[in-house]
Amino acid sequence: MNRIIIGNLIAVLQMACLAASICAPNRKKVYQLQVAECVLSLLALIVFGAWSGTTTLLIALYRNWRTMEDKFSFREMVVTAILTVGLGLVVNNNGWIGLIPLVATLELTAFNHYAKSTFYTKVGLLINMVMWGIYAFCIGNFVTGFGEIIVMTVGIIALVRSRHVTAVS
Repeated sequence: MNRIIIGNLIAVLQMACLAASICAPNRKKVYQLQVAECVLSLLALIVFGAWSGTTTLLIALYRNWRTMEDKFSFREMVVTAILTVGLGLVVNNNGWIGLIPLVATLELTAFNHYAKSTFYTKVGLLINMVMWGIYAFCIGNFVTGFGEIIVMTVGIIALVRSRHVTAVS
């Protein structure tokens, strides 16, 4: 029971970083906040004993840092994708549920490399949040699960507003 409480307390801070990242004004700031969110998410998943999620987030932390520096190459995308699948399958201790972080990490890895605008970076994050939200509920990380729903709602509103402002300008 203590693991669930501690993991969810860490997840509150994680969600704050995620919310800030989805509302960030530019791609670099999005990824600075994503790095912080990733570290906190890693800590929460370690507490929950969710090893496939932990492994994929270690790889995602590297990916996000390289993307933040605008140095995430095609070669790195391929290597991180292979590592994500290989290591994720080896440490998966949650059956089919444990495959969700693999798919989520692969999706965002592709978006990190190909999406160059802030708008499409955030679209990639929203898609990713759906998968991590489902995973969070499945492993008992309820703060993250509900947080993902709230942040997705805020993110969609922010995207619609930014698209409207761009269209009107």
